[in-house]
Amino acid sequence: MISFRTRLFIIAVSIVLTALTVVLALAWSSLMKNEVDRLDERLCLETQRFTTQPFIRNDAASLESDIVTKLRLDSNKQLLFRYTSEVGMPEVKSTYWQDDINIDQLNWKSVPFRALPDPNRQLRDEHRPEAHLDNRTEASPLERAPRGKCAVSTLTVQDKQWRATTFTTPRGRGFLGVDLAATTSELQAGLKRALWLVVPLALILTALGAWLLASLTMRPVNRLRNAMKTLTQKDLHQRLPNEGEDKEFRELIDTYNTMLQRLDVSFHQASRFSGDAAHELRTPLTILQGKIEQMLNKSDNHVIQTDLTEMLDEVSRLTAITRKLLLLSHADAGKLALHTTRIDLSELLNELVVDAQMLINNQTLRSNIAKQQVIYGDILLLQQLLNNLISNAVRYCPAKGHITIQSISEKKGVTILISNTSYNINMNDRARFFDRFYRGDAAHNRKIEGNGLGLSLALEIAKAHGGDLRLAQSPQDVVQLYLWLPFKR
Repeated sequence: MISFRTRLFIIAVSIVLTALTVVLALAWSSLMKNEVDRLDERLCLETQRFTTQPFIRNDAASLESDIVTKLRLDSNKQLLFRYTSEVGMPEVKSTYWQDDINIDQLNWKSVPFRALPDPNRQLRDEHRPEAHLDNRTEASPLERAPRGKCAVSTLTVQDKQWRATTFTTPRGRGFLGVDLAATTSELQAGLKRALWLVVPLALILTALGAWLLASLTMRPVNRLRNAMKTLTQKDLHQRLPNEGEDKEFRELIDTYNTMLQRLDVSFHQASRFSGDAAHELRTPLTILQGKIEQMLNKSDNHVIQTDLTEMLDEVSRLTAITRKLLLLSHADAGKLALHTTRIDLSELLNELVVDAQMLINNQTLRSNIAKQQVIYGDILLLQQLLNNLISNAVRYCPAKGHITIQSISEKKGVTILISNTSYNINMNDRARFFDRFYRGDAAHNRKIEGNGLGLSLALEIAKAHGGDLRLAQSPQDVVQLYLWLPFKR
């Protein structure tokens, strides 16, 4: 799946390329229209010239060559002209004139054009006496222009589009047509030369502009994303500034800050509630435990002693849950106090392994503890963390199972791997390993002591020391926990 930035880039490039295509199409259409208009004007002038000036059309071959040169045609095959006289003069045709062309059936359209001066009038003016020239009034443009009108039309000759003009005078009618492909080929060649330079440059600038636009658009979103990535229960009080942002992103940031404020209030209320509840339960549980112990010491009845012992065990269990809840509430609030000291982690692990050896029953415990692994942390909390992990491995390992404890020194810290064989655990249950009060399949655990808070508390203690605790990949009948602790936080 493509990213939103890439999608913005593609959309921006598509819009620009579409606009560029439309602009080029409109520009080409406008250039073609201007070129055809210029061609019409030149055709009208050339048609008028050989229609009104007999000495020009007397030599048809020279006239044909002259028109080909003036109109920049490739050859005389791209030229058709014809002059028909109304006073019995001979007809003049181009070399490749098509006899099937019916001039009268074409859709002619009259056009204005700048007419050439009448050469006969110029000759008469040149032979006038100077006195007459000084006293005459200047002729109007209509008087200087030869009488006649020009019309243009489009026709098809041998499956090609041609542009034609006709100029009609009282003495005769001239027709001139050229192949449009000959006229537009030069324009197309020039446009192609320009496009070879313009199009790559436009594509590069379009790509850079689109990427810059996507980057600028994504900047507030990236800030919001980065803020969400670093968000923890300790940072719920932080707010994103919205100064200088656009209106839409200001609204997004304000909505995010409002949501964060609600989460902050709700989280601290829940954290205070669990902490206050655990704190308030400690005193009555302590009193209840003391009363039960006193009654147990005073009673001689074996049945009552058994009942009181069971009640004392339940009170002890509630006391342990209360203590862990209080620690978790402090961790949630970011107030888990650490009394940092120098700790010989190798020695601590070896002591816990010795204790675990006394707890195993028909199981195998192996350990490989590296020597002189010294870290800095809270000795009581780390002892509780490691004790929770090792005791869970012993408690949930079935008979004839294996338990492995291994520590490895790394560059910046210590890695501890604790694994044990277990009943088959599916992926859904593994995903909930660190959920509070989660104990897995009740059919396997109903006879195993525990409250489902040990791994949750171990995770919080590891995070408080700047470490990490997670469930490593393993077969379904093996549980392997990965713990990493830094040398110094």
